[in-house]
Amino acid sequence: MSSQHADGIRESPLTALQSRLRHPRVIGRFDRALEAWSRSDLALVETSSRDRLARVLATREYETHDRILHALLERAAVPGRDGATAAEIVLSAMLPAVPGVTGRVIRAVRASTGGGGPRRGVTGGGASADEANADVQATVIGHLWEQVRCFPLRRRHHVAANLVRETQRAALRSFGVDHVQAAVEVASVDDDAFRGALAQPEREVAASEELLSVLSWAVARGLLDERGQAVLTRRFFGDRAGRDGVATDRQVGEELGVSQPTVTRWRNRAIAALADAAEEYPGGVLPWAS
Repeated sequence: MSSQHADGIRESPLTALQSRLRHPRVIGRFDRALEAWSRSDLALVETSSRDRLARVLATREYETHDRILHALLERAAVPGRDGATAAEIVLSAMLPAVPGVTGRVIRAVRASTGGGGPRRGVTGGGASADEANADVQATVIGHLWEQVRCFPLRRRHHVAANLVRETQRAALRSFGVDHVQAAVEVASVDDDAFRGALAQPEREVAASEELLSVLSWAVARGLLDERGQAVLTRRFFGDRAGRDGVATDRQVGEELGVSQPTVTRWRNRAIAALADAAEEYPGGVLPWAS
């Protein structure tokens, strides 16, 4: 739940957590741990303090991001004080993603219930919109923490993107929302604040995010038929996405019960329809449509 200042102004769960993680005592603990780890772990040699870690993660050196985050997640998987500290450091680095995930979950809950706001059942009878939104944010933070502590260490690529995606999926499941349907109904999977701090790797992943960000717009305007919608949501947001973040046409075909050539034809037709309408899209230029 959100905390409250002495003057009665409520803090969001995110603001309260960020304030705690910025406390000098916590920063000192992070700095001591990072400095020690940087001397013994080549993957962390550039991150001997919290500030240095933040500067590295603000670059567009995506392979470096993966290497550093994976090294920290390996430490976070170990029980004990060091493991908890490593997990807190990763959590702190990933917090810029929380507002975007929270917004997407809230919009998905609204869409799934056909209402203008989160269900009252999410937070209890008579909950206000602010209280409901704060509860969703707290849920997202909780799932992010779980993903950090239980991250599958075999995943060495797109580490930040995997953390965000699995956090969002877990949060959607906790509110009873189908994440595949949410991919269509939620307006955007881009998060400007997060991209500024931890820009996502690989052109194909960035292109898929832009494509998914216009799906709801295209569906609402009748630009995509049910086949195109089904193929694109499963390709980019399905459970069978591979290391590069997308499912193959063969995998999508197995889910839909049709052949791979049929899926390829439907996918090409759907992308062509979106490309034809790209100039009308209010979000700006879409590189994948050119």
